Amino acid sequence: MRSPHKAARLLLAFIVCSTIFADYWEYSRQYHVNPDTWMDVIRGTADAPQQYRIGVPWVADLLRRHGHMGLRHGFTLVDLFCAVAAVYLLFALFERSGVYRAANEAGRWFGAAAFLFLVQYYFAWITWYQRPETMACAAVLAATLWLLSVPLPFSRGVSMVVAAAAMLVLAGLQGFIRPDVIFALHMGVLLVCLTRAGNGFALPRAVQAATSVLAVAIAGGIQYYLMHVVYPHAGYGKTPVLELGLNLMNPLRWPPFVLFMLPWAWVVAKQLRKRTTAEAPGLALVAGSAVYVAMWIVVGSVEEVRIFLPYGVALVPLTCMCAMRRSEFVTGGMA
Repeated sequence: MRSPHKAARLLLAFIVCSTIFADYWEYSRQYHVNPDTWMDVIRGTADAPQQYRIGVPWVADLLRRHGHMGLRHGFTLVDLFCAVAAVYLLFALFERSGVYRAANEAGRWFGAAAFLFLVQYYFAWITWYQRPETMACAAVLAATLWLLSVPLPFSRGVSMVVAAAAMLVLAGLQGFIRPDVIFALHMGVLLVCLTRAGNGFALPRAVQAATSVLAVAIAGGIQYYLMHVVYPHAGYGKTPVLELGLNLMNPLRWPPFVLFMLPWAWVVAKQLRKRTTAEAPGLALVAGSAVYVAMWIVVGSVEEVRIFLPYGVALVPLTCMCAMRRSEFVTGGMA
């Protein structure tokens, strides 16, 4: 198999299938420990914030009731579909990049190998504090990044309407899955729209800025509706709302964070030093991920690195491009 394109796509299938196999057995283990696990979310009796992340449990419950399968099987099926969508969309974006197209054959093999390594690197953590929304978040981020990067194959007016509407639909879906993920991404997009780099999105800068404002409002509005209308009784139980103090005072929380975040820190450092400058969608993703990290440290446990997995996976193409730019493999052109 001489083509990195074919080899990488085949190996991505192996990575996804092996990851989801381990993912299923973790769901199964939870079920056999407690057959009623996750049903509290579906019944509306779970603690916050898990109670507000109802999207994937709803889908799994529909599959349970109408597809005659266990809840754990429904979660696994959703994870499989979303993992496939995420990694193949992101690999397609990587192949479209100027850096990949300008690389020689050895460079493309290097880039494909780096992509596979990073996907496996992040996927290895999916069962660390497992949650059913993780892969769904990764798929939504990947689809949104595609819309930010690639003009749709229609006339200019139709493309703008369809792309903007699709981003808003994704933001609405994410509002029921985990709204902070899409909130942070579109905040990153808005920050880039304030600069000249904002002209690099698939949509015109003004249209993209307006779309991102609406996306933030939709995700925030859904979160408010779930918190104050649908589940006003949901409390945080023994979990504190703000975990910054616990994160700072408990050094044992930090080793997983440091291990998991090394590729992200490297990419951010390259962007800050301007040694490798990403285009607008990549910059927006980096900015959004920085917003998300700040939110995570303040209101989440930093040892639960699975929280950042969707952003880590979405940043894989940019991470690979940065690595290829610093090698002798690129013969011309930039992404």
